[in-house]
Amino acid sequence: MSKAIDILLLGKSYRVSCPEGQEQSLHQAAGELAARLDEARQKITANNEHLAMMVALNLAYELLSEKQKNQEYTESMDTRIKSLQETIEHALLENSSINR
Repeated sequence: MSKAIDILLLGKSYRVSCPEGQEQSLHQAAGELAARLDEARQKITANNEHLAMMVALNLAYELLSEKQKNQEYTESMDTRIKSLQETIEHALLENSSINR
């Protein structure tokens, strides 16, 4: 079930649907977005739509960068785990042949 939450961005109130129990996360996300919009407004003179597009583009870039880092980390961990598994299997085989 969801409920309506009001958020304020660039001086305008928006009512958005929010899943039950996620209200705090939505307010935090809205706060982050509001801060970035305000920061962009201080740096450049543009209408609200242009500001929103610039901030959205920056957020999308950051998200893609983090996804790429996460994918690289996951691949690195998979490689390490496979290497450890091979080392353990090799040690077990050696140990079992010694104990025979």
